[in-house]
Amino acid sequence: MANETLNVAVPLPDNKRKMVNFGCMCMMLFVSMVGAGIAVAMTPLLKQMDALSYFSLLTIFATLGLTIMNPIGGKLGDLIGRRNIIVYSGLVALVCTIGLGFIRSFVVFAALRLILGAAQGAFTAAPYIIAREINPPKEVPKVMGMLASSVAVGGFVGAMIAGAFLDMGMMSLAIMFPVIPLILGIVLIGMNMPNRKRDQIHVDIPGVLCLVVLLSAFTLSMNFGTRLGWTSPIILAGLALTVIALVVLVKVESKAGEAIIPIYLFKNKKFVMMLLVGFTCVYYQVAMSSYSVRAVQEILGQPSTVAGSLQMPRTIITMILPTIAGAWVGKKTGRGWKAMLLAGALVAVAFIPLAFLQPSTPVILLLVCIGITGISESFRSVTITPMAQQELERKDLGVGTSLITFTNTLASLVAAAISGVIYDAQPDALAGYHAVVTQVVVVALVGCVLTLLFIRPKKQAAAQAE
Repeated sequence: MANETLNVAVPLPDNKRKMVNFGCMCMMLFVSMVGAGIAVAMTPLLKQMDALSYFSLLTIFATLGLTIMNPIGGKLGDLIGRRNIIVYSGLVALVCTIGLGFIRSFVVFAALRLILGAAQGAFTAAPYIIAREINPPKEVPKVMGMLASSVAVGGFVGAMIAGAFLDMGMMSLAIMFPVIPLILGIVLIGMNMPNRKRDQIHVDIPGVLCLVVLLSAFTLSMNFGTRLGWTSPIILAGLALTVIALVVLVKVESKAGEAIIPIYLFKNKKFVMMLLVGFTCVYYQVAMSSYSVRAVQEILGQPSTVAGSLQMPRTIITMILPTIAGAWVGKKTGRGWKAMLLAGALVAVAFIPLAFLQPSTPVILLLVCIGITGISESFRSVTITPMAQQELERKDLGVGTSLITFTNTLASLVAAAISGVIYDAQPDALAGYHAVVTQVVVVALVGCVLTLLFIRPKKQAAAQAE
């Protein structure tokens, strides 16, 4: 163990290392648990607030704050310390989650949902960075798999418990119960993880503002485009602002000393290709967690408990398979691209049957299809982030890992925005769900093509060189 400790950036006694790893698992458990719980509660909750027409907007809000704060949180972690960023943003998430349990005004609820996402985004990258910093290299794939299992367990448990509370008429508890792992994670990391920070702190304010304008203008324009009309001056102005903000963001970040979006990393073609494949591999998650739940409740007419059970097979798979997949991938360099290809192909396989969903379709079909995504997630979680990190220099590990998680959350944000446009443009819920599922299949197949054309040749060459 002493020799292994020399290979880690932050050496810790074995007991503290295990406590921090468990704390990181608790934080990721909370992220997926609270998201799944709110997703199950959202349809009946919006009906209660007479705001069901804002389903797509609230789905966007769920990821907008998270996406914006993800790279900012990663950079703040470099500047003020990862322990501090987890503790402080975790406390904000705690307050917001409790507030969401009691607020029934749509405007206030939507604002708290946005802030909750921002708080989550601030600490989402930290567990993955900490896993690389405190664990020996050979242990990293296994720990990444454990984090992936935590996300999967949280998604299933969160949905199941929320569904049970909803059916018992306990709306507030259906939303607030995920604070339990959140509190545990804050305490374990706060007490066992040393805080390392730089002496000089610089926050890239221009970059932050450009990112906020870019993502807000894009998502809101996409959400209201169908309602106001795509030729509406407001929508056209929003789309124009999106383009302008993107151009300005690239220029600002190219010159920034502490850029939240490190433009220079995009010169690393291998790293960029990993980001793109990762984007396509997580794009499906909005369709799974939001639109499939709504389909079960509205199209199939099933109770909230059934809707909350959709991820049960997926969870069982992701509790077991990531560790096995990580060990399998870690034995040979050439297996990484194969696992990435499987991750994309299995998403397509899972969603093709759902494109033919009918009111008479048995729920078991959705359980099986969503269960298949658990296999996909298992292979994705032990390949994309670790393999992308291998393409980074140590000084770029923090900001690079943050960019990886930012890309993943950006995929969910883009998926939420585009899915909302597609769904709202259809004549009914059934046609809307079919359209959302179809675009997921297309994106997954694009990821397979990218893996075969760009990732496979490079990884095969690296394997032969060894």
